[in-house]
Amino acid sequence: GINAEYGIDKKGQNTIDKAALSKWMEEAAIASQIGQDYVPYVKETRGSKFVKAEEKKEKTIYDDEFEKLLMEAEKQGGASVDDEDIDALAEILGASSLLGSVDISSCSRPGKETGLKSPIADARAEKVQAEVDMTETNDIEIEEALGQIKNNDASLATCCFNNVQMDAETVDSITSAMVRNTSVTKLEMCNCGVTDSAIEGFITLLQSNTTLQSLSLETNKIAGKFLVKLVQSLDTNETLKELRIANQYYSTGVGDEMAIAKALEKNTSLCKFSLNWKNGGSRNTADRFIMRNNDIARKKRQGLA
Repeated sequence: GINAEYGIDKKGQNTIDKAALSKWMEEAAIASQIGQDYVPYVKETRGSKFVKAEEKKEKTIYDDEFEKLLMEAEKQGGASVDDEDIDALAEILGASSLLGSVDISSCSRPGKETGLKSPIADARAEKVQAEVDMTETNDIEIEEALGQIKNNDASLATCCFNNVQMDAETVDSITSAMVRNTSVTKLEMCNCGVTDSAIEGFITLLQSNTTLQSLSLETNKIAGKFLVKLVQSLDTNETLKELRIANQYYSTGVGDEMAIAKALEKNTSLCKFSLNWKNGGSRNTADRFIMRNNDIARKKRQGLA
């Protein structure tokens, strides 16, 4: 600058005390108007952002599945998504406990286990599903109902034998008659004392009958390996939409549950299924197949398949 141009040799008049200056600036900053926000620097380790426990949301496979299915439904053929489709998606994602029993808040029965929660909890809030009362007296006349099944009575669409204890011969008579029946769409035999010996009759029924849409065998005495055979018989069935086999007297093993989940892959019509799952991996596998079947059913309703 000027000093260099004119050769002026000028020395500093005062020596700056840097430590004192820094201290003064810090005190001045603290005393200023924005000093209330002053926070001393503290070295911290890097990590994830702190989230309060009550604000945490459990991530499930259904969060992404719902958005994916909803977007696909809107794109297919330019069709709009109505309340019925949203209702079906709610069922797919657990609002009606597809992999559970009659308890809509749990995926298994009894309801001591925490069920899978739907991300659209209000979709079916007004539709309360009644539980099956296992203590209720059933006044059905077995012989009369059996005669109607054998005669293919068109007025008999739902046949409920719940809470009626039967011997093996009576159960076999019902399954044999159902093989050729084309009127009954719903057969309920919960808490009827059905045992392993009767499973072959139900297998023949599921492989032959093309009318039955719902079969309930909850609260009986069927062992896990026979439940596996029952589900495996569905590989050629294209009409059954609901199968309930939860709450058996004998608990299922992990191997049985894995075999059941694998067997569900071959069936494309079953949209509701109940079992007392103990293995989370098997339940998730079965869940994917049930969601796939519900999506297939939705496309058929919209004429897209």
